[in-house]
Amino acid sequence: MTRQEKGLWTAVIVLTLGMLVMGSVMAMHGLRQGKDEADASHDANTEEGSTVATINGEVITDKEWTDALKRRYGSELLLQMLNRKAVFAEAIERKLIVTPQEIARELAAAMDGYDSEKSYFDEMKSQLGLSKQELELEAGYRLLLEKIATIGIQIKDADIEHYWTEHREDYVSPEKYDLSIIVVKEEEEADSLLDALEKGEDFEEAARKQSTDSFSRDAGGRLGWIERNDPFQSEEILQLAAGLDIGDIAGPVQVEEGYAIIRLNDKEERQVQSAEEVREEIRMELALSQADPLPQVEQMLRNKYEAVILSEIPAS
Repeated sequence: MTRQEKGLWTAVIVLTLGMLVMGSVMAMHGLRQGKDEADASHDANTEEGSTVATINGEVITDKEWTDALKRRYGSELLLQMLNRKAVFAEAIERKLIVTPQEIARELAAAMDGYDSEKSYFDEMKSQLGLSKQELELEAGYRLLLEKIATIGIQIKDADIEHYWTEHREDYVSPEKYDLSIIVVKEEEEADSLLDALEKGEDFEEAARKQSTDSFSRDAGGRLGWIERNDPFQSEEILQLAAGLDIGDIAGPVQVEEGYAIIRLNDKEERQVQSAEEVREEIRMELALSQADPLPQVEQMLRNKYEAVILSEIPAS
């Protein structure tokens, strides 16, 4: 599986985890409703289910809510729940484990492109409602599934070395810069602004007042973390940043929109993965390229553990 495919798979896993969270709600409400119906008298309110919300004088019952969730997510959600039980059963049978270090590396790869670990987890929480623990559980599930899929597949050391030679740059994190920028239309204006900044004028305030760059202006000029080989940034800007020390302000440099002044807020040096990590990652990548597709492995495991859907899923 390529890194791009891994990224797509991670996105799918995250989305299905969101459905699993909703599934927990459905399951809890279903169990509670069953208990209520067994204990309560058969009056009209019990038959319709307890009220969970009201609007304009109308009620939405627990049963209506649960049925709507089932219609929307029922079949896919139930399939994912069966997959997880089957994968965990197979992992126990084969004595497979996923270590905290493996999960940490998997999440670190998912965080690539975010300003920080906190910004990644904040984004997952705000956009998908997923906690760090839930993301760790999903990473662990996918890693277990990959290990099951590649059992028995042998990769030669020579093949690993050849792949590494052909894709060496894929295992290097380029130098990164945390940049702020101010863009103005005229070179004379940029020269005057640079002089003022060097004399102590506040960079963020100047960016908000004078910068024409709509992307960064409201954030006080901050662009965030940018890789040295970022294809969406001006090469002139990247070259200028490469020669700065943290805290330096430099420019002006001509860009498409006018003239830019930048400040280097922070810097990360080029990082190369250890040989051991790279070899293991390549070994798994090559093994997955020979393995059955992961959804097919999940189906095989459902069949092995005799998964049977007994309840009819309401049509959407």
